[in-house]
Amino acid sequence: MITRHKLHTLFENKSNLDFNIDDAEITYLSKGKTNESYLLDFKKFKIVLRLNNKNDYDLGINRMNEVLILKELSNQSFMPNLIHIDDSHEFIIYEYIDGVNLVLDENNIDQKKEIIKLIDTFQEIKIDLPKFDYFNHLNNYWDKVRLNKNIEMSKIVEIEKYLVILESFQKSDWKSSLTHHDLEANILESRNGYKIIDWEYASNGHYSFDKHSLGLVKNNKTLNDLIKIMNYFWSLVNQKD
Repeated sequence: MITRHKLHTLFENKSNLDFNIDDAEITYLSKGKTNESYLLDFKKFKIVLRLNNKNDYDLGINRMNEVLILKELSNQSFMPNLIHIDDSHEFIIYEYIDGVNLVLDENNIDQKKEIIKLIDTFQEIKIDLPKFDYFNHLNNYWDKVRLNKNIEMSKIVEIEKYLVILESFQKSDWKSSLTHHDLEANILESRNGYKIIDWEYASNGHYSFDKHSLGLVKNNKTLNDLIKIMNYFWSLVNQKD
């Protein structure tokens, strides 16, 4: 848990922050899986302090790319107002969204259409980043976990076979667009509409990835397998020894 002393250290020499941290009531927000987030309640306004995971390299996070994406999206209605990005990529601050995590209703056609429209909206935004390399991403994960995690031999053989298939998929001619890659827990429903947070895994990925990850479309077995194994690898890399 964060302390006020640590907050004072974080905010040292940040002259553009026009608030006094001692005026805030601080509450830990426990839902995030990658980072550590806190609600800073100043009574007249609320903000979120997100402390970035220090294991970002192993998790395949490129903070410079995240900053680029956040700045490109900053004027979009589905984005919380961005207040501060730390130059050393240790933390970011954005407005607190008073809302709840999206729960998709399998039978709610109108809701599905809204979320598809939301994804289509950000996918139309062009970001100057290369096509995401899923094979390299997962291969790096695999290099980190296969020698020091308790993985059954049958699972190792299965994964090695899958990586051969994934390498072929990566080289195929699939369409790329801005992809969040972690939408399941990062869409908030608020009185001001849907808001999307935590873009650290975002990139120019497969155009259907986000829709498949939410179960909005289910017509691509390759993508479904990719999403499952990405989640599995991520859990292994992020596993506390």
